[in-house]
Amino acid sequence: MVTLFFIALVTFLLMHAVPGGPFESIAGERGASEEFIRQQESYYGLSDPLPMQFVRYIGNLVQGDLGISFSQRGQRISDIMLDKFKPSVLLGTMSFLLVIGIGIPVGVLAATHRNSKWDYLSLGMSTALAAVPSFVLAFGLLLVFAVWLDWFPVRLGKGFGDSFSSLGNGILPAAALGSPAMALLSRLTRGSMLEVLDQDYVRTARAKGLANRTVYWRHALRNALIPVLTLMGPLFAGLVTGSIIIESIFGLPGIGAAFITSVLARDYGMIMGTTMLFAALIVVANFLVDLTYPLVDPRVRLH
Repeated sequence: MVTLFFIALVTFLLMHAVPGGPFESIAGERGASEEFIRQQESYYGLSDPLPMQFVRYIGNLVQGDLGISFSQRGQRISDIMLDKFKPSVLLGTMSFLLVIGIGIPVGVLAATHRNSKWDYLSLGMSTALAAVPSFVLAFGLLLVFAVWLDWFPVRLGKGFGDSFSSLGNGILPAAALGSPAMALLSRLTRGSMLEVLDQDYVRTARAKGLANRTVYWRHALRNALIPVLTLMGPLFAGLVTGSIIIESIFGLPGIGAAFITSVLARDYGMIMGTTMLFAALIVVANFLVDLTYPLVDPRVRLH
């Protein structure tokens, strides 16, 4: 809670430090007078001192009230975020599953076949994926699989996630979004696995005549995943909240696109709401990762 409070405070101060306000951009489009702007700011409490505004916002936030959106016809921010958050969560979850489903096995394969062609191939692929920006990869995937081969639609649109069949259309953006994380995870898994394979207990397991598959997947991988788990929380939160550019490329009306729109429109409520949502997601993800540590390594259990 303390972390979320300071995030809210810093975001609030930075938001108000930027020149302009939510009604100035609206007035510029509609040609409203200066008096109209001041009346609206007074009505919504934006003319009050900043400490009073912040205290009022925190009080409403504790009660679950995120306020209304100034740029989207007075809709409640909670309703907007609920509508926009679903496709972002689906896309981030799909990308996360691809990352761990490919990154960890590739890292294990590279470590167990050290200095082989598989090791060099995985290192080369991970380096390439880490070097290519996700938006460049997104355009490349669109060109090949959506335009040339016509296997996927170019734009996802609002229907993404409404049915199980529509989830297949999210493979391309999920792959583009997760490619840098996949490269990082495979290299981290490889390094951690190599360190574990040099431990005495692994040599003892081999000396007992256990099969390599048993040694690798049952004994070595369990300890090798401990530093990998540290990355899981921020990784998942980053995939869900960091899909702004990918959402724009594939035409997905997610929470990332809503955040960009709110920043451009100086929509204070939406800026605070999306920022707090992103921060809460990161905090919860890290907390869940902490809970999984005892399942992987019994030594960290508290008695």
